[in-house]
Amino acid sequence: MKQTNFTVNGELLDRSRYGTYHDRRMEVTLETLRGMGAKRVIELGGHPWVMTAHLVESGEFEVCATVSAEEVSYWPDDIPLAQKSYTLTTASGREASFVNYSANLERRRFDIPGQPDTVIACEILEHLVRAPHVMLLNINSWLPVGGKLLLTTPNGAQFKNPLRVKAPFPGYRCHLYERHQYLYTMDGLVDLISLCGFKVTTANWWDVYSRGGMAKLYGLLGKIPLRWFRERFTKSLCIIAEKTETVNELSRLPRVCLPSPDWEFVKRGAPGGAGEPME
Repeated sequence: MKQTNFTVNGELLDRSRYGTYHDRRMEVTLETLRGMGAKRVIELGGHPWVMTAHLVESGEFEVCATVSAEEVSYWPDDIPLAQKSYTLTTASGREASFVNYSANLERRRFDIPGQPDTVIACEILEHLVRAPHVMLLNINSWLPVGGKLLLTTPNGAQFKNPLRVKAPFPGYRCHLYERHQYLYTMDGLVDLISLCGFKVTTANWWDVYSRGGMAKLYGLLGKIPLRWFRERFTKSLCIIAEKTETVNELSRLPRVCLPSPDWEFVKRGAPGGAGEPME
């Protein structure tokens, strides 16, 4: 079910280039949402609307809202909160209307009205520059107790190009938030999410992107049902978590953060924050 051509507020968009790489991930995401029993969804990172189009085309999910920074600038560190209404029509004629909240998720706490049962944050966390716990505290505040979170992010423990030297991060980009800033290991990711009022119910390694050449061997090795192989040879981490309590302030620093008295939304004098090394 490719969603490469659709209209947003009457404008025809061609997202074929984006879809070429991401379509398989989106199909697996939909399958996962069905298994979770998701119905009313908030989607983080709506632009460029391809995942949104998949949700609408399926007919199984109501898009309660999207959250995606609309301000285009080279340094979008502090974006004022804004709301804009959208209507998306898929190529087959399915249509949905929703509000997009434009904000910096790691700088600003804000409310979203309505009663979502699921928030999806796919390929978002790795782009955050400083305070990923703020994004997760926002998600916690939008969901009722028992609400679900589906989060995916690149696997920071995977082997990459072991036969030649290459930097572990992608090249610099002109837009700050286009670049991957941090790559998580499973233990660091579970620790972060758990501190923000969630119980992790599923922690999986995904391999949903195509591979070419000798890298196809990595895909085969990643299917060996042992943790060491899953960690080293799969591309993505997938977490399903359930909100167990409302949390407005962390009891300690996550492992992925270095100790400092300047962190916001962390209890003063709280322990923690070992600074998980990037692998």
